[in-house]
Amino acid sequence: MFYPLSVFIGLRYTKSKRNNQFVSFVSLFSTGGIILGVLALITVLSVMNGFEGELKQRILGAIPHAKLTNQSQMIDNWQQRIDLIPSDPSVVSIEPMINAEAILQSKTGLQGVKIEGIYPEKYGSKTVQDNIIIGSLDDLKASEYNIIIGDQLANKLGVRLGDKVRVTSTRGVRYTPLGQVPSQRNFTIAGFFNVGSDVDQYLVLMHAEDAARLIRININQVTDLRFYFTEPFAVESWQPPALNDNEIIIDWRSTHGELFAAVKMEKNMIWLLLCLIIAVAAFNILSSSVMVVTDKSAEVAILKTLGIQASTINFIFIIQGAFSGIIGALIGTGLGLLLSTYINEVMTFLGLHLLANASGGARILPVVHEPIQIVSIMFGAMFLSLLATLYPAYRAGKVSPVEALRYE
Repeated sequence: MFYPLSVFIGLRYTKSKRNNQFVSFVSLFSTGGIILGVLALITVLSVMNGFEGELKQRILGAIPHAKLTNQSQMIDNWQQRIDLIPSDPSVVSIEPMINAEAILQSKTGLQGVKIEGIYPEKYGSKTVQDNIIIGSLDDLKASEYNIIIGDQLANKLGVRLGDKVRVTSTRGVRYTPLGQVPSQRNFTIAGFFNVGSDVDQYLVLMHAEDAARLIRININQVTDLRFYFTEPFAVESWQPPALNDNEIIIDWRSTHGELFAAVKMEKNMIWLLLCLIIAVAAFNILSSSVMVVTDKSAEVAILKTLGIQASTINFIFIIQGAFSGIIGALIGTGLGLLLSTYINEVMTFLGLHLLANASGGARILPVVHEPIQIVSIMFGAMFLSLLATLYPAYRAGKVSPVEALRYE
């Protein structure tokens, strides 16, 4: 196969035995550093992507991505209000909701909760719907006063399916000769859900009309309209509808924005720290290339006396130096994908269990591969390796045949 002269000689130099064994060791060490850096970066970031995706699904999937409400928290004629909101391709559903703080009391316990009065046929949280382990949303029928709660909340209160609990809300308070009396009513446990987040500890679902009667508002009123998007982060580019007087829009960033900002910052810091491994390996490529130029100075001088131009000499050592970085990036990418794909099997084999679920059993590490991220890591490592060869190649092109061959 035909190669340009610079490619032919450069590839020969990568395979040739050197007079200085230390040079060979440094070159091998730099290739290993590139492999280790790329492998660690792909593995760790893939796991971090998995954790971020799981947080999005378990937390943001169980809460509204945005909600429209007003200062009085009472929206009249919500059907007409929804019709006036322009359609948006990023909005999956708009859901009427009654939201209130309450206290849930059983025979053995007492717990502060957040009640959500919903219309089951309009409920937008697929995460909660898909994780109902007993019962279904169809069990929430108007005037039957049924509720569905998280399994962790049920364990705290010691309740089972069919048990009666008392729900007390201060919003529907009454004034009597004896003072203020909060609104309260008995409800029946009709089901349980397990989302796998803190929502399981405080969320209580009931029919919207039952919630309206509990907090003593009209059954045709709701406290807010909730928006669910195709992807939670789509709220950043969403154009909110025109608001009436006293209306406001609140999205998930006001309640959970700091959590995801912290996750993003942690990913960036891990990215930076692991990139330093690749940068150190690139410096090793630079040092080994400088030593190769010194080791091959006599051969470079001979090539120059044969009429080889300085630019060709430059390309020879660019190819020779970048070869180890390119090979290291390719091997590291392959090993990183392999290790991240089978990270749970590897950890089980080693007897490591970094995560535990609520029941004490081991949980698997979530892994998500982002192709753009992986390609960026691979070509970034190659680019740093190529960059590290420019100075040694420049020095090789400046070798003087007279000085190099004086003592040969």
